[in-house]
Amino acid sequence: MIKREDCLKIGEIGKTHGLEGSVVVYADNDLLEGYREEPMFILLEGAPVPFYIAENGLSRRNHSSYIVKFDYVDDRRQAERLVGCDLLMDKELLEEEDVPFELSDMRGYAVLDVRTGEKGELLHVDNYSGNVVFTISLLGKEILLPYSEDYVLEILPEEQFLRVDIPEDIFDLY
Repeated sequence: MIKREDCLKIGEIGKTHGLEGSVVVYADNDLLEGYREEPMFILLEGAPVPFYIAENGLSRRNHSSYIVKFDYVDDRRQAERLVGCDLLMDKELLEEEDVPFELSDMRGYAVLDVRTGEKGELLHVDNYSGNVVFTISLLGKEILLPYSEDYVLEILPEEQFLRVDIPEDIFDLY
């Protein structure tokens, strides 16, 4: 039996899709595509439970989500039990270079806004239906910043540092 600490989170089940038991999985990586033949684990009541992706049961929905049909999940009611659960895979399957960088791991990173020169901290990383939003503490305020190449200029995981350009329009909201 595999344990939670033997797994790597690769996504999150966000909602059901259709009536046949499919779900929408939000993921910042393409590991589902590369390892579709391997068992995936869904964290149910704190324990990783193995599930296999059905044949032809994986399709890309957009840049950060997939529509997934698991074997033996055959209707919407069964799929609803999986909504909100983390999707995991066995760490041993991955080569070191394949381990994905998760945006959610950036909580606590130091932030520098290049426009103002002010330093702050990344408080939260939220995923709203595939739209990633950072909550940044800066100038005594909590600022919501969409994850975009226009606003997020550089991420340095080794230094736990994030360089951003927060437009005046966003600052004016706070």
